[in-house]
Amino acid sequence: MPAPPVADNKPEAIPTAAWARLRDMVAARTPADGRTDALYPGLRCYRFSRPVRYEKTQRLTPGVVVVLQGRKTAHLGGDRRSLDYGATQCLVLGAEVACLGTVVGASAEHPYLAIHLDLPPDMLVKSFVALAESGTLAEPARVTENFTAAVGPEVVEAFARLLLAADDPVDRHTLAPLAVEEIVLRLLRSEAAAAIRSAGAVTKAGARIQTAIAFMRRHLGRPLSVAEIASHVHMSPSHFAHSFREVAGVTPMRCIRDLRLEEARMLMLGAGLRPGDAAAKVGFESAAHFHRAFRRRFEATPAEYVRRVQAG
Repeated sequence: MPAPPVADNKPEAIPTAAWARLRDMVAARTPADGRTDALYPGLRCYRFSRPVRYEKTQRLTPGVVVVLQGRKTAHLGGDRRSLDYGATQCLVLGAEVACLGTVVGASAEHPYLAIHLDLPPDMLVKSFVALAESGTLAEPARVTENFTAAVGPEVVEAFARLLLAADDPVDRHTLAPLAVEEIVLRLLRSEAAAAIRSAGAVTKAGARIQTAIAFMRRHLGRPLSVAEIASHVHMSPSHFAHSFREVAGVTPMRCIRDLRLEEARMLMLGAGLRPGDAAAKVGFESAAHFHRAFRRRFEATPAEYVRRVQAG
């Protein structure tokens, strides 16, 4: 399958001041090369001062990557097709996908700078349902799970508000979710809607999937099975699993694991819990499994991650 075309890069489409502000905010929050996580779940920034090639495989959830400076090539999915994008463009990830061999072009004078936001499954479903009910959800012209496009000024400004809100404990719980919801809604009303998810399953199962994710959040501390969650929303396990991935972009068990990891992260950073205690509290039956899953998601062991965030 051929790679989707890269949208024309037109810097004038984005207000210079807004773009420069977001770029400078990301630069200020990335004191060293590599990945820097914000305290808000799923939000992270990247800086690289030289070309870097990632040999490892990362499995990414639905999300959006906005490049603020430099260029990047991502190899996505089993077919290893390549997507190239740079400043004033974004990569939209429409579903859980493997990312292999990402190449970053950068220099010390002009480092690669980017911001990445995972799109929360419950926020996606809520926004899909709201737009579908209002009749304003764009009918996708083509369905492709990942593509690149120019970034609209409203999305740039929403990201700036999100970064500011993520710095403050009160704003992080009140204003940051509003900025994320705006980003999701604006993406769904653009050509990105086709990449994030087609609307077909949303009108049929969206409300039930939204209820299922709320049920997961309430019961993270105990074992959960697909059969139990499906029963809670009155669906067969097979139909539920298919519909969940179709609507949310990830499997139910992947969603549960990611919710547990984010909750454990906040318990370690906010409540000072030790990794083992945080893992047990959010439902990981094995400390070893928690450490492996945490390292895959946050690129550090739990203890290393806490030290890095507290030092930065």
